[in-house]
Amino acid sequence: MLNSLRRLWHTPRWRWSILVILLLGGCSAVTVHQLDARFGTPEPRDRVVSGDSLAGRHWEDEVKPILETRCVVCHGCYDAPCQLKMSSAAGIDRGINPAPVYDGTRLLAANLTRLFEDADSTAEWRDMNFSPVLNERNDSALANLEGSVLFRSLSQKRKQPLPVTEEGLLPEDRFDLSLNRSQVCAPIERYDAFAEDHSDWGMPYALPQISDEEHRTLVNWLAQGSPMTKVRPVSEALVPRIQQVEAFLNGDSLKQRLMSRYIYEHLFLTHLYFPEAKGANGRPIFFSLVRSSTPPGEPIQRISSRRPYDAPYAAYPGDGRDVMPHDEAGRPRVYYRLWQERSTILAKNHLPYSLSDARLERWQSLFLAPDYTVDDLPGYDLKTASNPFLTFEAIPAESRYRFMLDESQNTIMGFIKGPVCRGQVAVDVINDHFWVSFTDPSLFSLPQVERTLAREGENLSLPAEQSSNALPISSWIKFERKQQAYLQAKQKLMMQAYEDGNLRLDMQLLWDGSGWQGGEGGDHNPNAALTVYRHFDNAAVMKGLVGNVPKTAWVIDYPMLERIHYLLVAGFDVYGNLGHQLTTRLYMDFLRMEGENNLLALLPAGERQAVHDSWYQDVDSGLEKLLFKKPPQFDAPSDIVWTPGELSSPGKARIGLMRRLRERLAPELVHERSLETLEDDAVRRELKALSEVSGLAASLLPEVTIIALEREGSEHPQLFSVLRNSAHANITSLFDEEANRRPERDTLDVLRGVAGDYPNAFWHLTPESLQGLARRVAVLKDEADYRQLMADIGVRRTDPRFWQFSDSVLRANYADRPVEAGLLDYNRLQNR
Repeated sequence: MLNSLRRLWHTPRWRWSILVILLLGGCSAVTVHQLDARFGTPEPRDRVVSGDSLAGRHWEDEVKPILETRCVVCHGCYDAPCQLKMSSAAGIDRGINPAPVYDGTRLLAANLTRLFEDADSTAEWRDMNFSPVLNERNDSALANLEGSVLFRSLSQKRKQPLPVTEEGLLPEDRFDLSLNRSQVCAPIERYDAFAEDHSDWGMPYALPQISDEEHRTLVNWLAQGSPMTKVRPVSEALVPRIQQVEAFLNGDSLKQRLMSRYIYEHLFLTHLYFPEAKGANGRPIFFSLVRSSTPPGEPIQRISSRRPYDAPYAAYPGDGRDVMPHDEAGRPRVYYRLWQERSTILAKNHLPYSLSDARLERWQSLFLAPDYTVDDLPGYDLKTASNPFLTFEAIPAESRYRFMLDESQNTIMGFIKGPVCRGQVAVDVINDHFWVSFTDPSLFSLPQVERTLAREGENLSLPAEQSSNALPISSWIKFERKQQAYLQAKQKLMMQAYEDGNLRLDMQLLWDGSGWQGGEGGDHNPNAALTVYRHFDNAAVMKGLVGNVPKTAWVIDYPMLERIHYLLVAGFDVYGNLGHQLTTRLYMDFLRMEGENNLLALLPAGERQAVHDSWYQDVDSGLEKLLFKKPPQFDAPSDIVWTPGELSSPGKARIGLMRRLRERLAPELVHERSLETLEDDAVRRELKALSEVSGLAASLLPEVTIIALEREGSEHPQLFSVLRNSAHANITSLFDEEANRRPERDTLDVLRGVAGDYPNAFWHLTPESLQGLARRVAVLKDEADYRQLMADIGVRRTDPRFWQFSDSVLRANYADRPVEAGLLDYNRLQNR
């Protein structure tokens, strides 16, 4: 035996595996003193190697893909367990922190811990209570393994494989899969105690162990000191394009600077890309738009602030005004730069935005060509900066609105995929399925509309003017009064326009997607119609009027769209206190009801109240009067010609309006999600039958199920999504949503492709096993029936085939949507 080990030791690929065996064979307690005595005191080290080196190529070609597909699927966003973000080398080196980012109970705003922004080095993260998961003691193979939390957690899974019940499930008393579970973030000095208390919790947590080959690759990498590379520099061919964009965004005139500030505050979360440029993986190279204290041509010195509109000098110690560059008038000079993304792209926070050749021309026509004057730049005092109607009053409202409409999916996705990448309190303000359309932007070119917006600027203020600490009740009363005042002014304006003949309540009120020849679809912009699906504490936004006819829809105008962005994206602080988060949630109620009332105005006057009431059934009378009192109604008659059948009931009038919505936007509607585009008749019939299942049977399904349909001769499986639309009597509850659930009214939509970033279940099907699926789902009666269904066609989180299946879904998703796709999040996979 000893001679065999000696021979294997001289084979490099086995050397580190032998070390693993020796390490796992011992069970001595590891303490700080013992680690220090054996391997020295910890000190952050530089792990960066050249991408052209042997170690660099090994990291990029072998190690990084394993970490992405096995680790980042749970460790990628603000809600990564223990704040361990493994989507970049910097995140891995930063390590773990026990403080949760999502904490809806804190009384004061938390300190910021945003990767790449709030610390510049690993040493600084150590001062902010982050502990390493990689060895930071002496650089030897033994120390690099025994001193690594990552190695210990992977090895723990090898020692204690995933326990599985006879039903193929995880034992519920040994695993907590709830999103708000208590986290145990053990540093290496306390890892032995953690492993003894939670022997089943090796990594990947509550998922199958990785393959022997993958484990060997990671162990070898860890033993060698975990070398990683920086992001590769962009190609020489792309440099002129970057220079062109940065030159455009950093002009010297006040008009140019105000434009650039507006663009930055709306695109700071997006992933910008040049359509013609591809990375080594064949996908786009993504950039973020950042503020810098250095001009184009110099290295970026990123200005990191809590919110994108905070004073740039607040990012410096003390006042910072003397450190910031200034213009000749003494105003802070900020530069807008393209910063190459360092992190793996995750679907849940991916907002792709094309910088095509036509984009700068479009911005030129919207912001610089119109005849208006900027006499001075607005300041950064919080009351002004948090209110875009005050800050950007000089820019024509129509230009601002068209800028957001050009990529309205991106705008709406901001609050779905932005800082609230997890949070029921953020998205339980919306229904599970609704359509979105927009008012005609030309309405906001009218002088009387511009004057009203300027006059109502104070009433359009938002909760973020109170920074990240707020008192919820007093704040809500304040903003409720302002909202009522604004709605009264809006009603007065609309009535006057109606009487003057400048406003008709018909389908021509809605934007038809026209206005920009150089955009996607030419003069037929598919962003004119959107569909939102909410999945409990997350949501998805897609182009087109997707799925069966929903219960409700929103008609969004410019003030509403702007406030959605500044409420839930630019102004929302995930580190804010309970009052800030609660006030934000309550304010979003105002906006939802405003969008619904915009839709109601198109219905026959006599049916509006009944349709409204159908959306708010069983609302407590006291709560309704306090929080959900009906906004002022625009009571002018609809100009739509209704049929007698549509006038026979509120429900038929609503369906008639939805039909007209489809007809009005037909040229702009995309059908990539529709089952009607399927060529296989049998598959189409079965999936359409599945989409017709409703009631109790539908309620037993999870909110997002991804189907992988294997086809003979096809390189990738065909992907579909089964979405459960959870019915509610109303969505007025802040904390007890279940009390308003009406599962007997639940419905299903079946769509092409992946339509949810947080899957709850996977089904693996063939054309043969697909047949009869709709009938089987329709007769589900209880949890036992559903579990049997999963046993037959599901790929559970305990399935030994899980990672192989996951890889096939990932590859198929990238093939379907090379720009939009990213890694899925597995934190919400169910144990059923």
